Amino acid sequence: MGPRPEDWRRGVRRWGCRPAALAPLAVAIVLGLDVQAARAQVMVGEPDQYVSPQHFALEFRFGPYKPDIDSEFSGPNARHPYRDFFGPNSRLMSQVEVDYQVLHHVGSLGVGFAAGYFNETGNNPYGDGSGNLSADTSTLRLIPLSLSAVYRFDLMWERWKIPLVPYAKLGFDYVIWTINDGNGDIPEPDVGGKGQGGTWGWHAAAGLSFVLNILDEASARQFDSESGINRTHVFFEWGHWDVSGLGASGKLHVGDDTWTGGMLFEF
Repeated sequence: MGPRPEDWRRGVRRWGCRPAALAPLAVAIVLGLDVQAARAQVMVGEPDQYVSPQHFALEFRFGPYKPDIDSEFSGPNARHPYRDFFGPNSRLMSQVEVDYQVLHHVGSLGVGFAAGYFNETGNNPYGDGSGNLSADTSTLRLIPLSLSAVYRFDLMWERWKIPLVPYAKLGFDYVIWTINDGNGDIPEPDVGGKGQGGTWGWHAAAGLSFVLNILDEASARQFDSESGINRTHVFFEWGHWDVSGLGASGKLHVGDDTWTGGMLFEF
């Protein structure tokens, strides 16, 4: 026969303890076990599940660009003012875009605003008609501004941790352009032509991004908890920019078909 309940009670009294006095000790033991379990969980590297709210995206992108100014001229004897003055090569276009993600359902749908900078310099020819180039230079500067609808199909990452996110953009553009003469001045309309203005246009682009979180998810979650950045991407994008005035005549054509690449942060 095993010990009876009254035997347990007598044993407790013998050691000077009452059952009610054991409650704090039981709580301490349970808490101690929880702490040990938590420590063991950290030791085996089980990841934290914290994810901060996501409403925005910040994009830095760079790529080659060559404004299609020469597309205004056609025919067998067409002029090529841009190519003849600046050469056939593209130059760097740098852009920054901020998106506000208004909807998260089977991907994210957002509205994005972007601004960029492009600068190209060429040597002016002598005025004697020889075609020889002088040390004086003229500069073409472009400041593209755009408003886009942006859709990112990130369902594969959200559900299955496949780190590829295809996306598409469609929107309107306004490009501010400035041409400086050899003295660094903007020509007046009655002296050498108009030296500044702006051109309306539109664009369509498609791209693919790679979610860098997949490389170290634990560090990515810690970075999220500290900075609020949910995901970091690298991306490649191909786009068509038709910046020729939206049908208006007499506008400087400054669009291009080109690719861009860069980094994207979602937060």
